[in-house]
Amino acid sequence: MYEKPSAFVLCGLILDVVAFVLDSDNMEEAGPSNKEKPSNGAVHLDLNDDDEDDDEMMDAPSVRDFDELTLKNFTKRASASFFKHYGLISHQINSFNDFIKVGIQNVFDSIGEIVVEPGYDPSKKGDEWRFASVKFGKVTLEHPRFWTGEKFTADSGKEYLEFLPRHARLQNMTYSSRMKVQFTKVVYTQELVRSDKFKTGKEKFLDKKILDTEEREVYIGRIPVMVKSDSCWMSGADKDDCDYDQGGYFIIKGAEKTFIAQEQLGFDRIWVSGTPNWRVTYRSVHKRKRVYVKLTDTPKIEDIVGGAQVITVYVLSLMDMPIWILFFALGVSSDKQVVDLIDADITDGNIVNILIASIHAADQECDEFRKGRNALNYVEKLLKESRFPPKESVKECIENYLFPNIVGFSRKARYLGYMVKCLLEGYVGRRKTCNKDDFRNKRLELAGELLERELKIHLKHAEKRMVKSMQRDLYPDRTVQPIEHYFDAAIITNGLSRAFSTGSWSHPLKNMEKTSGVVATLRRANPLQMIADMRRTRQQVLYAGKAGDARYPHPSHWGKICYLSTPDGENCGLVKNLAGTALVSTTVREQFSDILIACGMEKLVDDTSTSLSGMDRIFVNGDWVGNCKNSASFVAEFRSKRRSKQVPPQVEIKRDANHKEVRIFSDAGRILRPLLVVKNLHKIKLLKGGGYSFQDLLDNGVVELIGPEEEEDCCTAWDIKYLFLENDDHNPGKYTHCELDMSFMLGLSCGIIPFANHDHAKRVLFQSQKHSQQAIGYSSTNPDIRMDTLSHQLFYPQRPLFKTVLSDCLEKSQLLGQTQKGMIPRPEFYNGQCAIVAVNVHLGYNQEDSLVMNRASLDRGMFRSEHIRSYKEEVDNKEALGKKVKSDDAINFGKIQSKIGRVDSLDDDGFPFIGANLQSGDIVIGKFTEGGSDHSVKLKHTERGMVQKVVLSANDEGQNFAVVSLRQVRSPCLGDKFSSMHGQKGVLGYLEAQENFPFTLQGIVPDIVINPHAFPSRQTPGQMLESALGKGIALGGSQRYATPFSSPSVDAITAQLHRAGFSRWGNERLYDGRTGDMVKSLVFIGPTFYQRLVHMSEDKVKFRNTGPVHPLTRQPVADRKRFGGIKFGEMERDCLIAHGASANLHERLFTLSDCSEMHVCRRCKRMASVIQRSVPGGHKIRGPYCRICDSVEDVIKVSVPYGAKLLSQELFSMGISLKFDTELC
Repeated sequence: MYEKPSAFVLCGLILDVVAFVLDSDNMEEAGPSNKEKPSNGAVHLDLNDDDEDDDEMMDAPSVRDFDELTLKNFTKRASASFFKHYGLISHQINSFNDFIKVGIQNVFDSIGEIVVEPGYDPSKKGDEWRFASVKFGKVTLEHPRFWTGEKFTADSGKEYLEFLPRHARLQNMTYSSRMKVQFTKVVYTQELVRSDKFKTGKEKFLDKKILDTEEREVYIGRIPVMVKSDSCWMSGADKDDCDYDQGGYFIIKGAEKTFIAQEQLGFDRIWVSGTPNWRVTYRSVHKRKRVYVKLTDTPKIEDIVGGAQVITVYVLSLMDMPIWILFFALGVSSDKQVVDLIDADITDGNIVNILIASIHAADQECDEFRKGRNALNYVEKLLKESRFPPKESVKECIENYLFPNIVGFSRKARYLGYMVKCLLEGYVGRRKTCNKDDFRNKRLELAGELLERELKIHLKHAEKRMVKSMQRDLYPDRTVQPIEHYFDAAIITNGLSRAFSTGSWSHPLKNMEKTSGVVATLRRANPLQMIADMRRTRQQVLYAGKAGDARYPHPSHWGKICYLSTPDGENCGLVKNLAGTALVSTTVREQFSDILIACGMEKLVDDTSTSLSGMDRIFVNGDWVGNCKNSASFVAEFRSKRRSKQVPPQVEIKRDANHKEVRIFSDAGRILRPLLVVKNLHKIKLLKGGGYSFQDLLDNGVVELIGPEEEEDCCTAWDIKYLFLENDDHNPGKYTHCELDMSFMLGLSCGIIPFANHDHAKRVLFQSQKHSQQAIGYSSTNPDIRMDTLSHQLFYPQRPLFKTVLSDCLEKSQLLGQTQKGMIPRPEFYNGQCAIVAVNVHLGYNQEDSLVMNRASLDRGMFRSEHIRSYKEEVDNKEALGKKVKSDDAINFGKIQSKIGRVDSLDDDGFPFIGANLQSGDIVIGKFTEGGSDHSVKLKHTERGMVQKVVLSANDEGQNFAVVSLRQVRSPCLGDKFSSMHGQKGVLGYLEAQENFPFTLQGIVPDIVINPHAFPSRQTPGQMLESALGKGIALGGSQRYATPFSSPSVDAITAQLHRAGFSRWGNERLYDGRTGDMVKSLVFIGPTFYQRLVHMSEDKVKFRNTGPVHPLTRQPVADRKRFGGIKFGEMERDCLIAHGASANLHERLFTLSDCSEMHVCRRCKRMASVIQRSVPGGHKIRGPYCRICDSVEDVIKVSVPYGAKLLSQELFSMGISLKFDTELC
């Protein structure tokens, strides 16, 4: 539907799209654990409106019963209730809760019984071998608790205390909970016992003689807990640590880590591909369960002209075998049955040729495979000759590994026939190949799937170690210890902690490999950045050059993935963000097979003779479960049951009429989004007032969650207004669904940009991805109980004058009780201030994107911020470690007269007092050993501040540590970076006094003056519209919303200004502050929302005359904090050569860098060393001397860079001698 765009689809193009029938993709259901009661006594309305002929009835309720405004207000309320119900990061929390409830148990159940065989003992004479078996049972997870230690418990204290997230942050510990599992250990011997063959069918069998059993609950490690999940103390707490904190992250060793959703192709489903050859794949995580049916070329076969392609199958990790043999191994009795099972169009010559050639290939491969068990025996022979022959019999192999979710050989044969049909249809062009960029084929992996995978690997590792150590104790002279002696809990605890800390996670498909980019540290410049980090998705590609079409926006992104907020650079289009109302599904565990039968499904027959031609196939999560005669009525019936609460809302159903299939999905990782159901909109009247929850809307079928495949069956109106728009080209009766709002197809950081649809897409991308996340805001409401390395806080954050639907719904959705009475809800996603901005030139100080600011405004506190940096140091806790450390080597905190810096502000304990003013070069934390050596921490060059707080703490690894926070108040200075909401970034170029600024008739003086040249080439008229609208709002206008795609028209904005008595176009007459004269031209002026970004010149400024040099090369060091030099590279050198500034070049590269002197002998042109030598008369003199010529007569002193001298000496050490030509200058 889209042509490939050069960068990103421009918003402007999308404006022309009236409605878009979407093929939507997988997103998981999001939200805090939904324990919401139906509000206001709202109940499920049992209205029978599911009849197909409703719209034909004259008195049927219709959208026309409402006016457009009523429905608009309803969608706003519904959107607010959606965010209240689900929140913004519920996909993270739901996935983790699912992992705790079901995933952990699945991991342990998948291990099965572990049999420990005894080690071989050659000295054994007739003794019985001892075996052991270990089985895992039920897993239980505690809430995070903290062991207080024996000392505290003895003093009548508690043994365990509640361990809260804030404790983990302050003590640099991992917020985790203990995991216990029920272990069953059996020690037994085996002996061969004779039995009655007539009764048991076996002459001998192995009898177990149990010697010892042990069953108990054992602690097997700690699992990091997600904040605000069901296992966290904060999920039911009355007061949060921070009002902006919505949870969804982990705390690992004091650092906050979050998962980035991983895009993966879905498993356990049919995949048709045409390159490099035609093949149909049944994808599975396990290699042995994968099935490939493919067309392979063969040499010419008689009777078939021009050679043919045959169908082969790769199954059970065996090499390709003819498909016909596998059909007969599955119990098919004749060739005709196979052709019936395939159910392809046998009037097509190409298909017939392929089928005949496949039969011929099977005949050549295995004679008489149609008779008896010959085909099965052939498969068994292949299995035994394979590289890793399985232990199971061939029947068990087929049962467990070939389509494991489908029971019965005949059903498996039918599914195989369906795969062959897909292959043949693809080959003759009747079925499209699967698109790996389409979201219907993708799933998002979140906390649940990722933790399950990682936990399984560490559990396997611990199991291997357990088996090895238990084997030693099975020898006759050893005793078997309790299970704790063998199972090392630290393997799981440390393994998970290391995976989170390093970010290297186990690869989804390759066993031994690791992958990066799964876990990220949560950034906290402002609340918006924190939430955006947790809504990010990532697609792993092999390397950047091979990404192909993966970077382009795909039509299936609509409403699920924001097509604008993506980073620029190598990750462009690979790292994406969820759209505003996108959810990610979790696995639906309720069985609904009875409902399918009630809707008209017939179960799949377990034979190969019944003909199913003409019936539609029904698939659930990729597995063929049954058939139905009329798929349209089946799907309609199923949807009506879902809208009336009989089927879980996350289940999606898709009718594919072309291929006569119905696909139902209930798996995790699909992206869902809420849409209004047009035919049920009349039920709004029956919902009491405005007090309904989103769950009520779902239960009554007013709103439903639409998945990526089902979206193709919907005809969706882009906005309520299209349901009322009637003309020759547009019939509103065709719509089945309607969007909640036009702007919800954008992500969180895009949907709050005013008039984003008027701006160039590149500028919107800059704002949403860069500037909004670098803006200084108020990152946390509890800075006192946090010790971040670096944090910024704006003194007077303001809310913008305009609103967007997304920001409005997020504000209204905040849970009751979080805001005090009479306070307006917090708009924490905007971080900045409303400044009066004039578009004008000002003495040439605002060219090339620089800004001129009003000094008086800054003095009054505009854009003033606080910058806090923390310094952390550790010392070993001797009591906790229990080690004997030499007293001279033990490092302690304390004050010592230091040679490396000033200690005037330190108290005797080695820490500065609160409020101490520290400058560069002062000691901030004093540390020393008893022996007197100094280990103190000094403030580096450019670091300074007032001491805000000193925290002493200890972690669980036996280390005490201290953190000292320094605070600086920063008012904007020249070179600081600012940005508007439209990607118009600029640095402060000049501070002008208020009396010199131009002023309006009312006496208003601008805070900021920006250059008019910023607009034409950047194409950001949105900023002018925002300014004009803001001016109207400030004057009491009623137009408040600046939502992308549904913003007020230019006429409405200009009319609002005109009514307030101002110029329509926002221009005003100004008077020069210096002369008092009237400025001849009118100037555009109005309030605009500006953000102060974290890039400040104080953190970047770098200057140096002379300073520290590298000991080897004697050139200046690189680091700014070490007072290093500025790199002057080859390209800078070229510029100075082009300017002809040779003296400047000489000074820069020689005099200020590494100028030095050396001696050269003019006779032999080699370097002369400075040595001490004896002279006649018995005394020694020191000076230059040429050892080659044995003279000092012609030795001269030359100036060279020290690097050149070093090079000649290093070459000399390799046996290469340089000669130097010298000239007198």
